[in-house]
Amino acid sequence: MDMTKPMTHLVKRGYEYAFDPDDQQRRNLEETLEAVRAVYNWSLSVFQREWRAKGEKISYAEISARLTKWKNQPQNRWVKSYSSVPLQQIARQLHTEYHAFLNGRSREPAPKEHGEQEQLVYSRAGYYLKGREVKLAKHKAPLDIMWGLERPSRDDITSITVIREAGERWKLWIVAEEFVEVPRQKPPECGECGRELDE
Repeated sequence: MDMTKPMTHLVKRGYEYAFDPDDQQRRNLEETLEAVRAVYNWSLSVFQREWRAKGEKISYAEISARLTKWKNQPQNRWVKSYSSVPLQQIARQLHTEYHAFLNGRSREPAPKEHGEQEQLVYSRAGYYLKGREVKLAKHKAPLDIMWGLERPSRDDITSITVIREAGERWKLWIVAEEFVEVPRQKPPECGECGRELDE
């Protein structure tokens, strides 16, 4: 083995950027946040009802199937105007959180009030990349992103999270999977390994 060549590891790396949405984008993002909040609260009620009434845990596949039926009910069809990706992602997140609660690793999740949902998670199906442009599903124009000195390769990006901060500030958290080179560790010499040498 050539110890002079570095090893490569696949790692996840996060990049944070500010962006300034136009009026259509801001309205869409704010309304999508409310749609995600509605799905979160509905999903939570399903998890609680099934566990408290039957003592049963619901799989993600089951909550996803129920979510599809819930969205097709007349009173809930308004959420279908927004990207389904963050809606599915919040159901997946809550599934993880509620099972952590049932296993004693965290407190029970609580319903969210108006304005408390602050993040939208978009997997690869929820955004479009072209050069330096990022366009989210259900948006007409790319986001006006204030790119920093570092920018991930478009092929490495695995998810994009939109974050609403105080003062109507908006940020993107981009997660990329990248190969990085790590120097090989030189095996210790006999006198460096902590063992006493025989005389």
